[in-house]
Amino acid sequence: MAEQNGIFPTREERTPYGGGKGDKGKKDRAAGGKKQKQSGGRRPLPKRNTLYLIGALVVLFIIFLFVRKNGTVVYVAEENVGILEGRSVKAEDLTKTIESQLESIVGSKVQLNEAITTEGVHIGSKNEKDVCTMEHLLPKIRNMVTYKVDAAVIMVDGGKVAVLANKEQAEAVLQQVQADLLPEEGIGEDAKISWVENVEIANEFVESSEILEQEAAIAVLEATTEATQSYTVQTGDALYRIANHFETTVERLLELNAGTDLRKTIHVGQVINVPVQKPKISVKSVETQELTAVEPKTYQTRYDDTKPSSYQKVVQQGKAGQKKSIIQITRINGEVTEEKEISKEVITEAVPEIIVKGTK
Repeated sequence: MAEQNGIFPTREERTPYGGGKGDKGKKDRAAGGKKQKQSGGRRPLPKRNTLYLIGALVVLFIIFLFVRKNGTVVYVAEENVGILEGRSVKAEDLTKTIESQLESIVGSKVQLNEAITTEGVHIGSKNEKDVCTMEHLLPKIRNMVTYKVDAAVIMVDGGKVAVLANKEQAEAVLQQVQADLLPEEGIGEDAKISWVENVEIANEFVESSEILEQEAAIAVLEATTEATQSYTVQTGDALYRIANHFETTVERLLELNAGTDLRKTIHVGQVINVPVQKPKISVKSVETQELTAVEPKTYQTRYDDTKPSSYQKVVQQGKAGQKKSIIQITRINGEVTEEKEISKEVITEAVPEIIVKGTK
């Protein structure tokens, strides 16, 4: 009856169980449930956790601002000189800059005695007053550091004797000392000049207070100390004359020749010790001179047993000859220490004088 009234669909219009729209609805419900489950695994964090994360980041950033090293503290040795903003300045660059500025002032290379170092630092309210500019820092460092200067050192037998600002000044000093110690009358053009000691100029970093002016360096090199040398007694010498010649006393000669009896007698050819004033360096000059000298005549005696012993007669008149000699003269600080004949040329032969004596 229901069918007839149209309340229920006819048999032909009915859908089999499990199919049709009913099945589709079930599938949709199943798919809908599955999707709901998947989207439920990626749910956003609660708002409270997000706020915690943002707060933590803000705190870390604030801490970073208060502890980060945004400045450079500069030290000379261990003393704080000042603080520069930023971290770009290096100790090596500061050292080179200071040395370059000092070299332009003193006119020579320099070497700092103190080390310049840098360290990262946070600039805050406590040290903000120490922050300065590079223009302010460099003069302050120059006034604090001490330094050595590259100078020319005159060395004598390996020892440092005088320090000059540069090699040119050192060479000028040695030339002047050499001129002062050579003979006043001058020497020949062919003379060979040298130092008795081993004299050289070396470059060395020294304290600036050690550098001498040229006049002071000359005085140091020419300052004398007493030394002893040998002297050969000549004809006409007496002890007091030798003492006067060497500007000393007889008592000093006796002291230097202890063990010998100089007070009683001295003889020609005797070698004794005498005092001399020796400068730090001594100049040796060796030159040759050409001398024309007389070659004295010689004498020959012949005996005649036929003549009485009172008989004597010159049978050949003698005659002096002439020779040309090359003499080598060696001087130490202007004083002749050796003369020797190195060559001889006879210009005129000497003629011997012949004397006949009787023996009867």
